[in-house]
Amino acid sequence: MLGSVNVIRSVIKQIYLSALLIFNRFFKHNIKSRNAVVFMTFKEDVLPIIEALKNENYHITIIAHPQWIEFANNLEVDKVINLRNKYVLQQLKAIKNSKTIIIDTYYLLLGSISKSAEQNVFQTWHAAGALKKFGLEDNSINKNNKQLIKNYLAVYHFTDYYLVSSDIMKEVFIKSLDAKAEQMLPFGLPRLDHYKNKHISHEHSKKMALYVPTYRDYTTDIHTIDKNEFEQMCPNYELITKLHPSIKNYDSDERDIQELVEMADVIITDYSSLSIEASILNKPIVFYCYDEEKYDEMRGLNKHYYEMTKENKAYDLDTLYKLVNQSKLNNEIKPMWHQYTNFDATKKLIDFINKGA
Repeated sequence: MLGSVNVIRSVIKQIYLSALLIFNRFFKHNIKSRNAVVFMTFKEDVLPIIEALKNENYHITIIAHPQWIEFANNLEVDKVINLRNKYVLQQLKAIKNSKTIIIDTYYLLLGSISKSAEQNVFQTWHAAGALKKFGLEDNSINKNNKQLIKNYLAVYHFTDYYLVSSDIMKEVFIKSLDAKAEQMLPFGLPRLDHYKNKHISHEHSKKMALYVPTYRDYTTDIHTIDKNEFEQMCPNYELITKLHPSIKNYDSDERDIQELVEMADVIITDYSSLSIEASILNKPIVFYCYDEEKYDEMRGLNKHYYEMTKENKAYDLDTLYKLVNQSKLNNEIKPMWHQYTNFDATKKLIDFINKGA
């Protein structure tokens, strides 16, 4: 059944790409040096860039995931376009007219668009690092499917520059997205500028334990930690759960993830890059990896994951409770991933863009 669904999806994807190739021919480049397109699927990654571009008087078009349309409309930019496929003609026109393009993840659309040599595409990505394999290294993709790999590479090669916070992430992009060393911009990440001088404390009587599990796209099962049991076993803590935005209709805290990271006294996660982000604030991090073997089989975990989870890792709830109550710092994470994090990534990026504008 799953195989049939994948075949249908593959056929639909190829029809979509073929249509894009046709539409692409009808839109000629009319590039304006002060025009910028910003794709928004992960708002924390691109919001600092949008605000900085506004301050530099760029004409900004946001191509936003449907969940962020209302949010984007309140940013007072020139135009907001829905990311849904039915708005593809508007998306194409905006891209063809812009010198600067900011992306925060993989967008299939970009693999079928001709790009001018005048344009610069910047990938800020939606994570401070990478513990799971993705792109060409993802265990879930069929590497024998030449057309599939060709589609992926067409999207990856649309990017000119990658923002990175570490040499490790340079290596990851080179292996996973077929990038080149000269494409790396060691500026740090704009989403991390938010944490400069941030040390928020919450006013609760108990400490806060924040559970942020990663998304498992190969299953519909949602694994959560029972709040009542957790708070009985860890009596000094209140448990707050923040699920991945792709998971709907489950009890998940609605506050901004970065606000919660700042407020938390200990972070509980698994294969999520939030562990890397939280390390900036010197938070104790506990890895609850009850399905490590399965996840490694289905998606793949890289060597950096195993290196940084030698300590503070639990495979069962009893060990998890023990580690939370101890709340020891893992001092190896921060130096691994943040050698270029100086909380000025947005400024460095805008300066770089302005030099080429």
